[in-house]
Amino acid sequence: MKDGLDRAALQRLAEALRGAEPSFDSRAFLRRAMRGLKGMELKERVRHAVCALGAYLPGDFTDARAVVLAAGAAFPEGDPDDPLRGFAAWPLIDWVAERATPEHTDDLDAALEALRALTPLFTAEFAVRPFLLLDTERTMAHVEAWATDANPAVRRLASEGIRPRLPWAARLPMFQRDPRPVLRVLERLKDDPAETVRRSVANNLNDIAKDHPDRIVKIARRWSKGASEERAWVIRHATRSLVKQGHPGVLSVLGFTGAPKLDVELTLEPRRLQLGGALQLKVQLRSTARRIQRLVVDFAVHHRKANGALAPKVFKLRTLALSPGESVTIAKAHAIRPISTRRYYPGEHAVELLVNGEARARAVFELRL
Repeated sequence: MKDGLDRAALQRLAEALRGAEPSFDSRAFLRRAMRGLKGMELKERVRHAVCALGAYLPGDFTDARAVVLAAGAAFPEGDPDDPLRGFAAWPLIDWVAERATPEHTDDLDAALEALRALTPLFTAEFAVRPFLLLDTERTMAHVEAWATDANPAVRRLASEGIRPRLPWAARLPMFQRDPRPVLRVLERLKDDPAETVRRSVANNLNDIAKDHPDRIVKIARRWSKGASEERAWVIRHATRSLVKQGHPGVLSVLGFTGAPKLDVELTLEPRRLQLGGALQLKVQLRSTARRIQRLVVDFAVHHRKANGALAPKVFKLRTLALSPGESVTIAKAHAIRPISTRRYYPGEHAVELLVNGEARARAVFELRL
């Protein structure tokens, strides 16, 4: 994704600023922003571009903010077929957070209004977090207003920006401890007409569930009463981590069978796997119950760590209903390939089959590097 912030993107940013303020030295900005860019990762590129902006925007925050807002209002669209075209505006948004906080706390309200105006260009979900940490109460007053904004991008920001465990961002420990301010906002947004907003609500609740699982189960149970199809999706997506963990309360809310009665068989091929290859999983289930059973079937790969211990990673497999005596076979190829977020170690690994959160079968394989 770092290529989303390349020379072409920075040129678009420079053009927007030059159009907003003719005195903006777009050539000098571009030279400085491009210096050393090729060897940088994505967030490092954003930070680098923010520093370049600081060198050429007006020194007074009010004046600079006016230029930034004017540039945002007339920002070039870019190639509509480029899914990363919004990255060009990311440094503009992060500049607001960098320039207005924490040294310039008097500018907090003006900065948050700027983020509201700019978030449709990309997203201000990262830029709002320093303000939440600096002055939670004042910032949340803006967030609550955003939740009723006519623009779905702003309403999405109201949820996404306050996620306690937002990926790529600093955590919000005050909301990990006490999620009530976040939950008040999500209550307003749970039936939002925009799918992007509802998805953010679900992801936010999934974050909260990692620290307060029982609270999210209670919310899911309450929201389930008279739920529309859209809200039912929010509940399922919000509780996905709890389902993987086999939390009994959430399985009951979602209508899955408690303590399912099954004959289960799991086989793996090959038993000796070279890194880069794929495991072939075969799962056979046969119902021994007298009633239909609703099942969520997952599998956990137990990866070997440096100290020899095994650490599980859960993957989705199938959601299904089994009639009495019915059998089903599920086949799945699961690749074990090098990725940047995991270091692999040779030796015995394991795959565990989970049915409604319960471990029902296990098989081992040897990984070779």
